[in-house]
Amino acid sequence: MNKKSLLYASLNSLIVFYEVAKHQSFSKAAEELFISQPAVTKHIKELERKVGMGLIQRRRGEFSLTEAGKILLKYTHKISSHLMEAENLLESLKKDYQGILKIGTTESYSKGLMPRLLSGFQNTFPFMRIALDVGNSEEIEKSLLTYKNDLVLIAVTKASPRFESIPFLREELVLIVSPHHPLAGRKTVSLRELEKYPLIIRAKGSTTRKIILQAFKEVEIHPSLLIEAGSSEFIKQWVSEGKGISIIVKSTVEDEEKRGMIKTIPLLEKLYLKVAFLYLKEEKSNPAIKAFIKFIENQGGKLFKSVQ
Repeated sequence: MNKKSLLYASLNSLIVFYEVAKHQSFSKAAEELFISQPAVTKHIKELERKVGMGLIQRRRGEFSLTEAGKILLKYTHKISSHLMEAENLLESLKKDYQGILKIGTTESYSKGLMPRLLSGFQNTFPFMRIALDVGNSEEIEKSLLTYKNDLVLIAVTKASPRFESIPFLREELVLIVSPHHPLAGRKTVSLRELEKYPLIIRAKGSTTRKIILQAFKEVEIHPSLLIEAGSSEFIKQWVSEGKGISIIVKSTVEDEEKRGMIKTIPLLEKLYLKVAFLYLKEEKSNPAIKAFIKFIENQGGKLFKSVQ
């Protein structure tokens, strides 16, 4: 392709030409664009070199466009209009989404899901700041009702009718034991078989805890609770040392199992965590929440196929 083609012309030079042609003056164009008059002249000469024809005629104070200049004016007017429209839309976007989104979640999701999720969101909405709050499921759910957080990601059983819910994940719960535990070689295990083993369980306020205890209640089993822990990291460490067994979200122990620290065993009575984003229905028009929901819907789960 001919390097003198208009396709290789600088966008700045085209805008400079438009301003010169609109004002019929090099000096007024320079004032409008906040550049020097010699810089304007340089842009016009470079543009004429690229086009291969003269664009402007100036004789004894008279200003006129050549035929090529008149054609180019028509198209640079369109370029200028489109750029102005784009700038206005971007300013409107910046105004709408300039603020802070307060998100709450649990410890495990703050380490696993949230870094990837929030990174993608901020790439899409760079004007939005994010505040991340971490606690157990019960604390985080209550944070919506007190307006501490705008939106939360937690495992849910039965949400308040004041909440709007967006299903996000369904995660399987599995038994975890030490590689040297008597159950370590089993392909599956029933809840009834766990009654005689010391159980390490999440502390009060955890949805995982509620699901596990309800499952034991349904099969009329009273497990021997060894310890209650607020941290899944603590639970995994104790199990790996053979100090007890636990039931935990499968995705949170994949690394430990690969390293041979823990053995996971599927339960005969399948247990699942339903994980969802929640927000107050009355806050549905909040621009920050709308932006986040739009982002999640556009992703379609692509960020988390490995987790799901």
